[in-house]
Amino acid sequence: MKKTFWTLIMLMLMVLGSFFFAFKPAAAQTGTSVYFSPDPATLYLNGINSQVVDIMIEGAVDLYGFDIKLTYDANITNIQSVAFGAFFEDLYCLRTTNEPGFLQYACTQRAAEPKSGNGSVLKLTFGGLALGITEITFTQARFSDKDSQPVWPPFTNGTLNVAYDPAIIKPTTLSGSFELQGRVDRGGIPVTLSEAQFVGQGPYTIPTTSVSGNNLAFTNVAMDVYTVSTGQAGYLNISPEMGRQIALLASGNVLPPLRLLGGNAVWTGHATSNEQIDIYDVALVSGEIGKAVFIADADINNDGKVDIFDLAMVAGNYGLTSALAYGEWLP
Repeated sequence: MKKTFWTLIMLMLMVLGSFFFAFKPAAAQTGTSVYFSPDPATLYLNGINSQVVDIMIEGAVDLYGFDIKLTYDANITNIQSVAFGAFFEDLYCLRTTNEPGFLQYACTQRAAEPKSGNGSVLKLTFGGLALGITEITFTQARFSDKDSQPVWPPFTNGTLNVAYDPAIIKPTTLSGSFELQGRVDRGGIPVTLSEAQFVGQGPYTIPTTSVSGNNLAFTNVAMDVYTVSTGQAGYLNISPEMGRQIALLASGNVLPPLRLLGGNAVWTGHATSNEQIDIYDVALVSGEIGKAVFIADADINNDGKVDIFDLAMVAGNYGLTSALAYGEWLP
């Protein structure tokens, strides 16, 4: 009976002890901090398109592992690779997740001594996808000490700028598919890229060809940001004022397909001429129908005469503006 009593006492002490350790507060480390370096970081789309950003720790005391989570804008950049920094050694990772916009690394040392001081925890290699600025945000920066107790040092989020270096001019290409309402021939549509926003090249203007598929091919244009516009007589055009921009990367630059709508017969010399199909277009085409010698802009479909087919395009698209017609066309 006496032996049973002492056995029960020991079990109770063990249970109480387990509760004590389970609810032991997180270790505090005065002066410890976590941050990104460099901050802000910059990578150039027209350069090597790569930037290493270190996750740094400063003022650490007897740390043994970490569980770090962070987020960023996956439309602007991605993390191409992750490497261990020099602060820890002999690391084994329980979890490694590298998804667009999210990274988690949970790792611990295996047979090394606890680490103190300053150093790089992880080295993240970012690659640029599009021009812009993204925050690199810690959603968790949890470390553990030599007793496996959690340590939560304060952290500072970072910034990554994805840009074009004005000192570097690298050539690239741009293709696309353009066609004209009411015409079989897809050639001759003037397409313009404005002066480059950062490296100062351009503007570039080339006509489309009549081949099937992609019939627009800019070659040897500088990697940069451009405003796209068209200048087809008799049609609603993409005007520079619409601000349709495209950022050209090293490869794979393709404009979305575009079908220009006809009927904009008075397309020069009028306040709304290149943006709207209105009564001025109706008046010009209807006044030129059947004439042997006619104003060329009235022949919308370019078949050598002004007839009911030209007027039908004007009537069918009457009231349309470029903004309405091409509202969903975004390079």
